[in-house]
Amino acid sequence: MSNPPRLPAVETFIADMRAMFATTPDLNARWEKARGLLGVMLRDPEVKKHADTWPDSPAKLGLEGKHGNLLLYEDPDWGFCVNALIKKPTAKTTIHDHGVSWTLYGVIEGGEDVLRFERTDGGKPGDLPKSAVVRDTDTVKVGPGYIDLIKPWEIHAEYNGDHRTAAVIIRSQRCGTYVQNIFYAKDNSVEQYWGPQQIPFHFGWPARAAA
Repeated sequence: MSNPPRLPAVETFIADMRAMFATTPDLNARWEKARGLLGVMLRDPEVKKHADTWPDSPAKLGLEGKHGNLLLYEDPDWGFCVNALIKKPTAKTTIHDHGVSWTLYGVIEGGEDVLRFERTDGGKPGDLPKSAVVRDTDTVKVGPGYIDLIKPWEIHAEYNGDHRTAAVIIRSQRCGTYVQNIFYAKDNSVEQYWGPQQIPFHFGWPARAAA
């Protein structure tokens, strides 16, 4: 049995993304336009209401902060994905990058600090090192409606406040199809992994039984 329809705002977002990808080959321009499209979807009341149904358990921070994402959509032609993420109060991620993926991080509820880092050991974007030295360079306050754009190989971490945070994440491709780095400041070691576990979840309301 097929899933019931996705939320109208989500269907519009997907259609607009597909059309925009087809006419915008420049990646910087493509993802700036995608940021605007995501902003429209995040403002939709039904999307905000739907976030209340997202379970906490797939997003629990496990060993050294590795976590899971809800997988709401993966485009069959362009490859971009729509993920959702719930972070519990005071949750912190590791320092990490997203490999080759372009990522939009849009908050629906709550808010957190996104810390940016740079390598000080001469390493280059795209490296998969065994060790690296990083230092923080900037902090971006991300609240409801704010959309942060994280480009490939940008090093960052997210620190949640004392509240639940719900966010929609748009990735240029599904986690598990590219390798990422985790940077451990305690000993300057680096681990490679394939990103958060992807947990399918329907971005729509359950079908109602016939009367």
